[in-house]
Amino acid sequence: MRNFLIFCLALALVLVGQITHFLMPTELSATEDLGMKKFANLISVESTDSNAVEVDGIRFESLIPQRVLTIPPNRPDAQIPVQLGLRITNQSQKPVRFTRYDTLFPLLLEPNGQRLQLGGGRNWSASPGVSDCPLLQPQESVTFFLDARLFWQDNLLRLEWADGFGGIWFFDDLKPGTYRIALGYSNSSTPVLWAYDPEIKTFRKLTDLWRVPVATPLVEFRLVQR
Repeated sequence: MRNFLIFCLALALVLVGQITHFLMPTELSATEDLGMKKFANLISVESTDSNAVEVDGIRFESLIPQRVLTIPPNRPDAQIPVQLGLRITNQSQKPVRFTRYDTLFPLLLEPNGQRLQLGGGRNWSASPGVSDCPLLQPQESVTFFLDARLFWQDNLLRLEWADGFGGIWFFDDLKPGTYRIALGYSNSSTPVLWAYDPEIKTFRKLTDLWRVPVATPLVEFRLVQR
């Protein structure tokens, strides 16, 4: 009976989190806002040829293979996919767990060096599964991708991506020019995560998550007219 009550309490906490996300459809959630602030302070505004950083034996590498993006025509059916990813490699001597649930935060600098405001939100939220929270053994890697695209919205050029859990995020009003982008990983506000485990058909408590905020170096990419 006691174990059942504990499980009910845990499930209730998960549901409260989902309701909180539901009530915040057009603003950053507390997790996203905290993550943005934490990792923005870690990024140098100087350009660098490197796209990776190592912290405590863990290598974080931004994957942005397309460094020149052609702006699509301003019409409803025109868009281009944009590949954005973060590869994490465990170069330490012990297993470390990571999650892609509310942890990836792109930061984008305009050609004039100003940081673009992140927009978006979610009107529903999916719970993470254990497959979203891989435990990396030494020398293992995982890559978390953002499903991004470049298109026009209300005559504004938008870079938008889905986070895989019901959230849609974007940078608006982009222009031709050279931008700089970094990818941050921040899970410091979530020491415990409940993830659904299909093998036991219930939620499992994960407490061994990486907690140190990290940001990759800024790398350049260009937006060009056709």
